[in-house]
Amino acid sequence: MIVNLYWITLFVLLPVTVLLMSRSLLAKAARSFLAKAKRHTSDTPPPSPTDSVTGEDDHERIKDKEARAFQIKFLKVYLFAMAADWLQGPYTYPLFKTEFEFPEKTVASLYMTTFIAAAISSLLVGFLADKFGRRNACLAFCLIHSLSALSVLSKDLKVLYAGQALGGIGLAMLWTVFESWMVTEWNTRKLGDERLGTMFGTMTKANCSAAVLGGLIGDLAVEVSGTRKGPFVVGVAIEAIAAAMLICCWNENYGQPKDSKEKRMTPKETLRQLGDIKIWALSFISCCWEGTNFLVLFFWPGILQDAHRRIHGPDAEDVPYGPIFAAFMLAMILGALLFSAIMKRKKSRLALPVDPSQSPSKTSWLKKTFTNPHNLMGIVIFIGGGCLLQSAYVPIEVLAFFGYLLFEFCNGIYVPCVAYHRGIVVNEGNRAGLYGLMKLPHFLFVIIALATAVEG
Repeated sequence: MIVNLYWITLFVLLPVTVLLMSRSLLAKAARSFLAKAKRHTSDTPPPSPTDSVTGEDDHERIKDKEARAFQIKFLKVYLFAMAADWLQGPYTYPLFKTEFEFPEKTVASLYMTTFIAAAISSLLVGFLADKFGRRNACLAFCLIHSLSALSVLSKDLKVLYAGQALGGIGLAMLWTVFESWMVTEWNTRKLGDERLGTMFGTMTKANCSAAVLGGLIGDLAVEVSGTRKGPFVVGVAIEAIAAAMLICCWNENYGQPKDSKEKRMTPKETLRQLGDIKIWALSFISCCWEGTNFLVLFFWPGILQDAHRRIHGPDAEDVPYGPIFAAFMLAMILGALLFSAIMKRKKSRLALPVDPSQSPSKTSWLKKTFTNPHNLMGIVIFIGGGCLLQSAYVPIEVLAFFGYLLFEFCNGIYVPCVAYHRGIVVNEGNRAGLYGLMKLPHFLFVIIALATAVEG
C-alpha cells in the first residue's frame, strides 16, 4: 500500500507540473485565438503595433524577447552539462559498493576524495576562469568530467581515486563557471534584475527536468549495457555534445569586459571583497542549506527503507527509489515555478504607478513581504528546517516521505533565490573567483559529514 502511495504521488505531481509549466504557452495561444475570433466577428482591422503602446512598453517587450532568446542560448548547453552529471550521480555508490564490491570504508574515502578535490580546487578554478575566460573553463569542465567518468571503466583503486579527484574539480567548475558566464552576459545585455530572478527560476525548473530525464536515460543505459558503467559512458557522449555547442554558440567573457578601462581583480583584491557582510551571510546560508541538502540526498533512501521495514517486516520489498526521486524533483520544479511567478508579480507590481494619497493596506503589505526575495528565502529556510526536524524525530514512513517532498519544494524556491542574491551581491570583476570561495564552506561541511558517518 505504501509503495503504491509513492507511485500515486508521482502520477499526481507529473501532470500538475506539466500543466503549470505549459500554462503560459496555453494562455498565450488562448489570447491569440480569442483576439482573432473577435476581429473576425467585428470585421475590424488588427491593431497597429504603435497603437496604445508607449516607448517604454516597446522597450520592455524588446528586452523580454532578448531575455527569452538568451535563455535558449544558455540552457541548451547548460542542461546537457547538468544532465551528464545527473546521469552518473545515482549510480556511483551502487557501482562501487555492489558491482565492484568495495568495503564501506573504501566507498566513503572515494566520495571524500571528490569533495576534498572540490574544496581545494574551489580556491583556484574561479580565478583561473576569470583570467582565461569562462567559456574556456566550461570547455575544460567537459573534458575533466569526461575523464572522471571514463575512470570507472577500470577497477584499479589508483585510477578510481584519480577519477574521483577529477570529478571533484569538475564539480567545483560546474557550480561556478556556468553561472558566472551567464550572469556576466546577462548584465552586459542589461536585461534587468527582475528578469534575472526569473531566469534562475527557469534554470532550476530545467535542471530538475534534466534530472528526471537523466534518471530515465541512466536506467535505460544500465538495462541495455548490463552494467552500472553504462550511464558514465553515455554521460561522456552528452558532454561531447555540450562542448560542441559551447564552441559554436557561446562567446567568451572574462572577469572584466575587454573594452573596460578597469583592471581585472587579482586574487588578493578578491579576498578583500570577503569583508562584505552580505557575502559572508550568503556563504553561511549556502553552507547550512546545501550541505544539509546533500545529507538528505545521501540518507533518504536508507531512512525511508528502514521506516518501510519497521511496518512491513525485515523481508519487505524495497521502496521504489526511482519514482521517489522523480517525485522529489517534480516538487522542486513546483517550488521553482512559484519563485518565477513571484518574481514576475514583483516586476509587474514595480511597473504600476504608485498613488501617494492612498495608505498601504494589509493586503498590499503581505504582497510586498512575500514578493521580496530576502523575506522569501528566510521563510523557505524556516519551513524546510521544520520538515527535516519532523522527518528526524517522527520516523513514520508516510510523514517522512511528505516531509522530504515539502523540503524539496522549499529547495526549488531556495536555489533560484540564493542564485538571484549572488548575482546582485558579487562584482563582475571577480565573480567566478568569489563563487568558488563561497562554495568552500559547503564542501568542508560535506567532508566532515562523510568523515563522521558510520555504518548504520
